[in-house]
Order: sequence, then C-alpha cells, then structure tokens
Amino acid sequence: MKTLADTLFGRALGLLADAVIRYRWVFLWPQIFLCGLCIIYTVKYLEFDPRQDNLVGSGKKYNQTYLEFKKEFPAQDDLAVVVESESPEKNRQFVERLGAKLEVETKTFTNVMYRTDIKMMGNKALLFASEDDLTGLRDQLASFLPFIQQFTKVTNLDSLFSMVNDQFLHAKDETNAQNDALIKAIPVLQRIVDQAAYTLQHPGMPPSPGIAALFGASDDDVYITFTNGPNRIYLLTAQAVSDQASDEAVVRLRTLVAKTEREVPGLNIGVTGESVLDHDQMEQSRKDATLASIVSLVVCCLIFIYGYQETGRPLKATFCLLVGLGYTLAFTTATVGHLNILTVTFLPILIGLAIDFGVHLITRYEEELRLGKSEEDALRKAMIYTGQGVFTGALTTAAAFIAMALTNFKGIQEMGIICGGGMLICFVQMMTMLPVLLFRGQQNRMDQAKAPEPKLRERIESLWLQRPVPVIMVTIGLTLAALLMYPRLYFDYDLLNMQSKGLPAVIFAKKLIDSKAKSVLFAAVVANTPEQAVDYEARLRKLSTVADVESMARRVLGEQTETRRLIGEVKNDVASIHFEAADLMPVDLAELSRTLYSTSGFMGAGADASKKDDPDVAAQLIALRDSITALRRLIWSGDATERDDASRKLGMFQHALLNDVHETFDALKEQDNSKPLRAADLPSSLRSRFIGVTGKFLLQVYPKDDVWQRYNQEKFVKELQTVDPDATGTPVQLYYYTDLLKTSYETAAWYALIAIIVMVLVHFRTLSSVVLALMPVGIGFIWLCGLMGLCHIPFNPANIMTLPLVIGIGVTNGIHILNRYAEERNPGILAKSTGKAVFISGLTTMSGFASLILGQHQGLRSLGEVMSLGVATCMIAGLTFLPAVLTLWTPWSDVDKKQPSGDNARSTLGREEPR
Repeated sequence: MKTLADTLFGRALGLLADAVIRYRWVFLWPQIFLCGLCIIYTVKYLEFDPRQDNLVGSGKKYNQTYLEFKKEFPAQDDLAVVVESESPEKNRQFVERLGAKLEVETKTFTNVMYRTDIKMMGNKALLFASEDDLTGLRDQLASFLPFIQQFTKVTNLDSLFSMVNDQFLHAKDETNAQNDALIKAIPVLQRIVDQAAYTLQHPGMPPSPGIAALFGASDDDVYITFTNGPNRIYLLTAQAVSDQASDEAVVRLRTLVAKTEREVPGLNIGVTGESVLDHDQMEQSRKDATLASIVSLVVCCLIFIYGYQETGRPLKATFCLLVGLGYTLAFTTATVGHLNILTVTFLPILIGLAIDFGVHLITRYEEELRLGKSEEDALRKAMIYTGQGVFTGALTTAAAFIAMALTNFKGIQEMGIICGGGMLICFVQMMTMLPVLLFRGQQNRMDQAKAPEPKLRERIESLWLQRPVPVIMVTIGLTLAALLMYPRLYFDYDLLNMQSKGLPAVIFAKKLIDSKAKSVLFAAVVANTPEQAVDYEARLRKLSTVADVESMARRVLGEQTETRRLIGEVKNDVASIHFEAADLMPVDLAELSRTLYSTSGFMGAGADASKKDDPDVAAQLIALRDSITALRRLIWSGDATERDDASRKLGMFQHALLNDVHETFDALKEQDNSKPLRAADLPSSLRSRFIGVTGKFLLQVYPKDDVWQRYNQEKFVKELQTVDPDATGTPVQLYYYTDLLKTSYETAAWYALIAIIVMVLVHFRTLSSVVLALMPVGIGFIWLCGLMGLCHIPFNPANIMTLPLVIGIGVTNGIHILNRYAEERNPGILAKSTGKAVFISGLTTMSGFASLILGQHQGLRSLGEVMSLGVATCMIAGLTFLPAVLTLWTPWSDVDKKQPSGDNARSTLGREEPR
C-alpha cells in the first residue's frame, strides 16, 4: 500500500531532507550572500510607475486609440492650482505671483496658463476676440485716451499722482473729455493705491494691476475664474516638460504654492489634476505598503512567538522569510522592472502568506520531537509529510496569483507574476534554509523532553466533532442567511473613493465638479480638419451630458474681415502713444507722501463739490481719499529699516505697473490683422493643447455631471460615441479601465478555480477530495459576501482582488486538513500540529492583510478589510465544518477503519492503491 513517503514528491522531499541534513551550510551561507546581491540589484534598478494609464495593456482597441491620441497630442496632463476665497483681489495676487514663479522654471514647467490677456496670447491675440468685444475695447480706449495721453509722461508713482493733482487743479481749464477721462480713472487709481498698500503688507515680488486696472476690466475678462457659492475660484494650469519630469513637477509645484501662500495668506488652495492624483495615489500607496509591511512582519512574528511560547524558531522562520522576500524583489526587478499602484502591496501580502510555510513545517517538527524522535527523523518526517501539503498549498495560492497573469489587464498580470513567483520562491526558501536553522537551539532538546501538549484543543474540537449533524445544519443556516444579504452587495466604480480621505487633490477636484466649472477630466474628440471639428463641436454641444466644448477650430476658419477692420481701428488709436521709460530707483517716500497728501486733499474737495450733483462720483472720491490715507500710514509705520524696505517694495511695484502698461500697449500696436487667424498663429500654450503634431484638431469635451460616478460616466461615454465612436480621453479610459479590471479579476477567479481543482485532483487523486477541499472555500466566500452586504462594504477596483485570492488561500486549509486525514484517517485536526498550524497560519495571513487597514489609501484599506474577513471565514469553515463532514464521511468510505497512522498511512481518501 503506497504511503505518502512513497509518492513521487514524497521521495523528492526525502532526498531534499537528506541533503539538508548532510550539507547544512551549503543551504545557508550562499543564500544569505545571494540575498544581499538581490537587494543591491533591486535598489539600483526597481522603479515605480504611478500612471494608471499604464495598468492597461495596449492590446485593447480603446487603449490603442488613447495611445494614438497621446502620440498626436503629446503634451502632458494639466497640473491645476485651484485658488478659492471671497476676495478676488487675493486670488488675483496669488495666481499672478505663482504664475511668475512658474514661468521662469522652464526646465520643469511649460504652458503656464492663468491669464488670457494680450501679452500672453501673442500678436494675433485680438483675432480671438469677438466683434462685440473689439467694439467695446475700441470705445473704451477712446474714452480713456485723454487720460492715457497724460499717463505717457508718468515714470513712477510720484509723477502719476502729481499728474492727477495737476489735472484736478486745472479741472476748470480742461475739456469735458479730459475731465470725464479723469473721473473714469478714479477706480483705477484706487486699485493702484490699494495694491501698493497690499505690497507693503506682504512679502514677495508684487504683481502688477496690469491692463485690467487701467481700463477697469473685471477679473473674469482676464483670468480663468469660476463661482463656488459665495467664493470665487481662480484657476492656474501648467504642464510638466516631459512624462519623466511629472513627479518632480508635482513636488516642485507644491513647494512654490506653499511659498506663495506665505506671501498671500488666507486662501483655500489646492493642487489637483490627473498627474497629481496619480502621484498622490502612488506616494500614499508606497507609504501605506511600507507601513503595512513592517506591521505585518512584526505582528506575524509576535503571533508565531505567542502561539508557540518560544522565540527561536519563529525568529528563524521570519529571517528565512526576509531572505525569500529579498529574492522576490530581485525577481520583480528582473521580470517586471517596476511597481505600480496594484503591485506595490505585494510585500505585506507575501509576508502574511509565505510565513505559513514556516508555521506548518515548524509545527510538525515540534510535534515529532515531542513524540520522541531525533532531530533528523523529526525534520525528515515534517519535510516529507507536511511538506507535501505545504507544497500543494503553495501551488494553489501561487496558481491563484498566476491566474491573474492570464487576464487582459496589464496591472493584474504584473501582480500575478510578482506574487505567484514570490510564493514559489518563498516556499523553496522555507524548505531549504529553515530546516538548517531548525537544527540549532535548546528548544529541540526541550521539546524532546516535553510531554505532548494538554488536550485543551481536543476538548474544544470535540464540541463539533461529537455533533456533526447540528454543525452542518448551523453552517447551512448561516450560509442561507448570508445569501439573503447578496442584494445589498454592489461594485463601487468611483476611483476617487479609493483615494485617501481628505486628500487635497481629491477635495479640489470635487470642488471644480461642484462649481460646475471645468472638471479636471475631459473627453477627447479628434478631427482631421477644422471643418470637421466645427461639425463635431456643434453636435457635441447638443448632448445632454456635455457642459462645454473647447476647440480652436472655429477661430481658424473664415476671413474675419470685420474683426480685422476693428483691430485696425484699435491700432490706429494707440499708434501715437509713446511712454516715458519707467523709473528703476526705489521710491522717495517723503516725496511720494507729500504728493499723496495733496491728492487726498483734492479728493476731499472734489467729493464735497460733487456730493449733490453726482453722489456716486463723490463716494468714489472719498474711497480713494481713504485708501491714500491708509497707504501713507503704512509708508511711515515702522523703523528706518522697515521704511527702506517699503521704499524698495514700492519701487518694484511701480516698475511692474508701468512695464505692464507699456508692454500691453506695445502688444496692441503689434497686433497682426493682415491675415486671418490660422492654426500656426496660435500661441504655443494653445497650439500644443489643441493642434496635433500632424495638424489634427482636438476638441476637449467637458462633462456636465461628475464622471467619476459610474452612471454619469457611462451615459457621458455612450453619448460621446454617438458623435465619434473613437472618442477617447480619461473619462473613456476610466469607463473601460474599471470594467476591464472587474472582468479580469472575475476571469482570474475562474482560472484559479480550474487550476486548483486540477492540482488538488493530482495531489489526492479522487474527485471526492476535490469537493471536500473546496467546501471551506465555497462556504467561506459566501459568508464573506454576506458580511460585506450586511456591513455595506462594496467591492471596488482594489478589493476585487479577493476573488481569486480567497479561492487560492482558502483551499490550502482544506488541503492541509485532508492531507493529515489521509495520513491518519482521523477527522480530529485541531488537537494535532496540523490544526494548530492552520489556525496560526490563518492568523498570520489575516494580520498580513489587516496591516493594510492602517494605511490612508481607501482602496488598500478595503482590500485589507475584505481579505481579512475572507481568510477568517474560510479558516472557520475549514476547522469546523470540514472536520464535521469528515466525521460523517469516514464510516461510509471504503477504507479500512484500522488504517495505521504515521509512516504506514495511505495517501488517498477513498481507495487503496497497490504498492
């Protein structure tokens, strides 16, 4: 009758045991040295890939379309700075100061956008304007022209207000047009005074009021702004110079934002965008995975130590595990080359799973020593008998991972390769290095002298072994109750719900969504010609799910005859304007204060004179007078050093103001209206966004509703595809990405189940064994889903990984229990080393996954929660339900009830085999 030791793998393990016993140090020091080399190799070459786009393989049509789109439009995703407050002036100050900082860092940032004024748009800027806007600009220039003519002589703040004083002094001698221009300039002057005061109160380079202040234009005409309740949102966008510089750009942008916040406090500011979300997700995942790895290792070791009331062997197993993980890191570096948002979790997962190999081996070794066997015999028995169950368990768990490699999702494939390979690597490590270490230590002699452990576990197990029918009935009842919870179970597709709670990038992405402003996500429709783009735009704007469409196509079509004529009139109006050079010296505070004192006096007198005839003008004059008084107080506050600083700051402010005005009028003079606007005329920041490398036109289609939500996402994508079946962009990618991920894990679960059935069948060689081994998995999984429904825990793109893993991990309990049953024909498991090992290994596996709950990333936390529950339910079913079934099974099997145990035990459950 063939025993477990006589099977092919039993003989192989016997030879391995003999080699380990005879050549101990050959299995120890070379492995430690090799582990050191592996770690050095990993540190040098292993990379991190934060891009979710790279998780999807290029074989899918929608991803091929997206990759083609990225080739045509290679510009990086926008890094968006969201600035929110009730004060438009504070918002403006912030984006101006931050924009100036970003524009000089050309090695990190490109295409900085926060203003839409003439200077930023180039010599074709006015061709972007509508005819109504150009008419308004022409009329505004005409009304301000008398004031501007006087302004041309201004070289600093003192000469500016001296000019104002002179005009007020001779107001009766001036023409009505000049007086009207002066009155219209009062709000402009007040804004200049207020911003000069702001400059003295805050650090950093002061921004200029610019053309908005000069003409009294609103910020909405100059900056990218949105409304969010009582607050105004100002938006600044920039792009990294390359994909490789994306992470560096995110870090540097946040540094510059923090620096600017110190200059302009009191704002609600956040950095968001797809690249930022990817970066933050990867960084948080790395931190969480590192924390989880450390906690998992420590907790597993403590469970091991407490469970066995000793430190030597658990620490030896932990050391062997660390060596195996070092090998796995090198394997990952050599085969995949990087870690992504999914695979970054492999270390805590492997820690919780691979330590089980050591648990089972040590437990059986301990049991055999306490039965009086020598160290060599005890080790040989443990490696041959328990080793076969460990090997099959390692194969089934590895199969669950390797099944992932057969899916169409690149990120899941990489997870399968890394963890599947890691399981087998750690198994080899535990079966070669750990046995050598077990020969050393006083615990061996203590165990040989110690009597078998008290039968407390045996008495506990008898509670269900003596009542198998009630246990089975209770199990069936709990299973039916769990099935009733299934309607509550659902799949959460929203990837923002997987991010860390309170993550600024997520908060501000949602702020843009809630404000009905431009979302950080847009769909991309590509047209071959501007005519096709215009047609697409018209059709897209009719869709119920579309909030806005941005395209340059309409602007580059047509002759723009009337537009060019109006631009010519504007150019004629400003052609004769020539400014004096700006004063570069610091401000003479005493001289400026005297001039401002006179100005405040004129404002007071003018307010008294116009109070009856024009109360609005009087109110404006009083407000300007009050602002001047506040500025004069600031000028003279502080000591001599502070006044010197004020002189320098006001010098920078007046230089920025005058230069901005001069450059704006120079830009107006240089406007090119000789030809209509064409694609080549677009400024680089717009051309790189909207015109492809081969001349195709991009339409950025912004959703009306939150497309992170699955229903909105699906509706938006389906409507888009009625206009262009090849529409792409992040919303389309997300829609197919999450669907493919969910389907891939479901497919992996079926692959894992098939592979495991084959391996269990090969191992035990009876169909009944397959059914018995899978019973704890099936029941445990049903209980898991019932608990998830009861606790309102949904499946999501992170914890859906449990589908194949619970099958692979859960079936190992059945394999170890059936393996021991095949050896001794006794359903009592918990009292033996096998039951103890199943229980301890279940706890260590749970702690490995539970360590992920400590992290901030919601996706990883949910994976830890669900997997811990899944391992627990499978373990409980394996230790209670399966022994109860085996108790009823034994009398009906055709096996001799006097089957001997130990070395003479048979290896099959339901039949005899000849030698």
